[in-house]
Amino acid sequence: MYEVTSDQELDQIVWSLIKDSCNPLDYLDYLRHTLNRPAQQEEAFQAASKYWFAREEPRHFGKAVAALEELAHEGNEFAMFHLGRWHRLGYGVPSDSDKGMDWYRKGAQEGSSRCLINVARYTAKEDVESAIAMFQKAAEEMGDLSAHCFWADHDKKNYDHHLEIGAASGDAFAMYCLAHERLKHLDDVEDSQPWLDLLKRAAEKGESYACTQLGQIYRSGYHGCTKDPGTSRYWLKKAVALGNETACAVLGRDLLEEDEPASLELLKRGAMLGDAFAQSVLGFHLTWHGKSHDDQMEGVTWLRASAEQGHRPAMSKLAEALQSERGAEVMEGESLHWLKKGSALGVADCQTALGIIYIQGALIERDEEKAHNLFHLASLQGDSWGMYLLGLTYENGHGTEKDLEQAFKCFQASAKKGSIKGAYKVGVAYLWGEGVEEDIPAAARWLKTAANAGHSDSQAYLGMLFSYGHGVEESSEIALYWLQQAAKQDSPIGLRELAKMYEGGEGVDADMAEATRLMAKAASLGDYKAKAWIEKNCPEKPVWLKELGDLAQKSLPGESPNQVGGDQ
Repeated sequence: MYEVTSDQELDQIVWSLIKDSCNPLDYLDYLRHTLNRPAQQEEAFQAASKYWFAREEPRHFGKAVAALEELAHEGNEFAMFHLGRWHRLGYGVPSDSDKGMDWYRKGAQEGSSRCLINVARYTAKEDVESAIAMFQKAAEEMGDLSAHCFWADHDKKNYDHHLEIGAASGDAFAMYCLAHERLKHLDDVEDSQPWLDLLKRAAEKGESYACTQLGQIYRSGYHGCTKDPGTSRYWLKKAVALGNETACAVLGRDLLEEDEPASLELLKRGAMLGDAFAQSVLGFHLTWHGKSHDDQMEGVTWLRASAEQGHRPAMSKLAEALQSERGAEVMEGESLHWLKKGSALGVADCQTALGIIYIQGALIERDEEKAHNLFHLASLQGDSWGMYLLGLTYENGHGTEKDLEQAFKCFQASAKKGSIKGAYKVGVAYLWGEGVEEDIPAAARWLKTAANAGHSDSQAYLGMLFSYGHGVEESSEIALYWLQQAAKQDSPIGLRELAKMYEGGEGVDADMAEATRLMAKAASLGDYKAKAWIEKNCPEKPVWLKELGDLAQKSLPGESPNQVGGDQ
């Protein structure tokens, strides 16, 4: 029989019994089992990836369970502890807390302080006094001062004292607990250094949660630390090597733009280990940037896994992917299901997307009032898109009384948060004095903000202002620039106004053929003024013009084609 006197020796036994498996679940359970200990993590991850779609293959982890049970029956406390953990957490066996506790109790009887601490944690749910007695025994009689970390939760009066005793023992987890707690409640960043030093000592001892926290601290510049990507990645890589799935997710996300293969490998590792953030980021990337249909389908699968764990951002992303037919819906109306679930949980992206569906009335019965209310909820959370959509409902009287002043306030709030469409709406409102007093200079400022960001209709309006010298100094050169930018994006008003410049030879050589071409395109996009121009100037339409036809114009919820075309 095996000789086992340490966790590392037990890890080697487990690896020897599962290393020939073709089932990825065996390797994932091994990775979870060896968290915070150097082991065959890299080999296990590579095997889990290789056999990811072979989950129906025979499992080998049962051999490891049998080997540990044999050791446990011979009185080995290491085997008892890990059997307790496996049964409690469902590693290689069905999750069963009662069986897990039975093994912990047997281990405690054999003198395992770790087993006794876990029995105490379980007992504390119903009998705090008995649990405290166990923590005290583990700490004072068995010498395992890490018990104070858990004892603290049930002795709030001496909470800090317990954490300090645990950390003073040199136990890596106890050191992490104290450092984490102190940094979390720090009033002055100048007092952070001792606790950062303690966190580093815990990390250097192999506590992956300490490594991960340090990585995030240097990544964002918390607790008075200067942002340092190099130091952040050093600690995150160390945590990854110790099997921490959160570190895989954070580092994978950071590397996505500079090293896609390495990023996707890390994200997949975190995703396979069940990290919802990793699943969401990986799923979104594969769904929209996957190189094949299979990649996109896999992306939707990961988004679904994340959403099913309750990860809120994944819910709106999953619904969007399903609506775009990036993955097969596993049940009728699944996208609607996730939007409703996310909306109920307060996810602004879900609220705005569901509101648009209520406005459109395609997937669900049209209900403008529900749409207005959903946009309102999103706006209350500071969501700029929700503010913009709420403005549209006030502007058009969808689900509420028409109120141009309220619409302007919504558009303005959205614009101040960086919404380009909001900036456009504010500019137009100032231009026409709708919901606010007419102010051409203000209109020009907001329109230029949106125009600089590439908003085509803002470019068109700005070009018109300079073309007619309305509120700004007339400039054919500037007008031509902005109208050309708008026309390149098929803005109907931009095409129409640019055509007028060619018709009159303003800032360009007169060119009736080019004017006709531009007007025809504007007309095909629904601009009724351009249509009238074509009827007047081209009574005998050439074949190319007849075949151009009317193109369906896409408009935002609540916007009519004429509004988009600028006919105010």
